[in-house]
Amino acid sequence: MKALVIGGTRGFGKEISDQLLDKGYNLITVSRSTSGYKNYPHYSCDVGDLDSWQKTLQQIKSEHKNLDFLACVAGFTKARFSKDLTIDDWNQTLSRNVIYVALALQELSELLHTSNHPRVLTVGSQWSYKIGCDELVPYTVAKHALRTLTEDFAQRNSRIQINHYCAPTMDTPGYWEVRESFQNIGQESTIKSFVPDRLTDPKVVAKSIIDKTLETDASGSTFVIKPDGLIEKL
Repeated sequence: MKALVIGGTRGFGKEISDQLLDKGYNLITVSRSTSGYKNYPHYSCDVGDLDSWQKTLQQIKSEHKNLDFLACVAGFTKARFSKDLTIDDWNQTLSRNVIYVALALQELSELLHTSNHPRVLTVGSQWSYKIGCDELVPYTVAKHALRTLTEDFAQRNSRIQINHYCAPTMDTPGYWEVRESFQNIGQESTIKSFVPDRLTDPKVVAKSIIDKTLETDASGSTFVIKPDGLIEKL
């Protein structure tokens, strides 16, 4: 079986890749890194560059004839005051959180339909299902859109199981980069109010998500992952 993990070589995405390898999947990864897992195909691409992403998707389609699992794990956010937001801030946040997923679903559906039980997961956060802070407005909008995209795709593609997973705040490189962006605008106290005293282990969350994806018959659902790995359907 083949699994494609977009954003699968770093942080939480790498934990998802490791879990799929443990389950016996042959791995394909996409990330900005120039290298992936040894002996497994890797495509170096910034999914925020939509022209490059389209070309990468075409390359994947030409080099692989089937796909059993698609994990859309790549994400991006940076703290900005609403008054300082630019068009580029909006474009980059939407491209790297939801538009790349929409393009992947559009281009890779044919490969997924070759599987007897194709599975897809999209990854959000607490911002996927509730309103967040003013400094993360584009990210909040993007994650709401990603959840809606997941639900809509499920309704239109009954053969493909797809669900949205909202992860807790995890100890990943991405979290610390976001925290630094809050520091840069003098608002670190804001993110502290949204973050628990102890960050969640991404390995625990990745295992919960993969186990749930492989065992559930639900599709088009949103699941919330608790810091202890327990999962609740929203």
